[in-house]
Amino acid sequence: MPTGDLIADAQLLAKQPACVGSAQFAFMNAGGVRNPGFTQGASYPYDLTNGNAFQVQPFGNSLVTMTLTAQQIKDVLEQQFANCLGQGTNNRIMQISNGFTYTWDNGGTCGTRIKSVTFTPTDLVINPALPTISAPAVNIDFDGMVQPVGPFRVMVNNFMATGGDNFFTFTGSVNVLGGAQDIDALVSYLASFKAPAAPYDPSNAALSKPRITRLN
Repeated sequence: MPTGDLIADAQLLAKQPACVGSAQFAFMNAGGVRNPGFTQGASYPYDLTNGNAFQVQPFGNSLVTMTLTAQQIKDVLEQQFANCLGQGTNNRIMQISNGFTYTWDNGGTCGTRIKSVTFTPTDLVINPALPTISAPAVNIDFDGMVQPVGPFRVMVNNFMATGGDNFFTFTGSVNVLGGAQDIDALVSYLASFKAPAAPYDPSNAALSKPRITRLN
């Protein structure tokens, strides 16, 4: 969902500075992307309005930064899948921000689906269109084995932070810090691509897609 990736990047940018949370990566619930096709049929590049942004995020959720262990990150990723760790009967795949990637195995079972989780510290503050790698990549999970790394500062919205969409792992976080509304982060991020800056290009290689790879 390209719009979900865009939102995750916008929220990471909003909460990445140390004074507002020191977020390292962001997770976005798919159900929170109310209108993922809001640019459907438009010819690139195109102008957006505040109304377009509100169609995508009309909820008024706030941004929350929290500290999670490597095991908690593994657990919440496994929790995306139906009937796993308290999840309901449907898969709920989250969108993730630039610098975070993983592979999941469709043939796996609860607790074994998530493979090769990698976090590459990425600086979006300087120029969100051209993020820079600020540190070596960190393997959080390699072949299903959680690595002794972290903890990590993770950005989610307040709905997810309180266990929304059955992501109960987030409720076990520590050092929780609230923030601005999600719509403000999205509008600010989109505004950073106004002329004379280059327009947002979802095919830009610097956005590091695909971020999620499915096996089987």
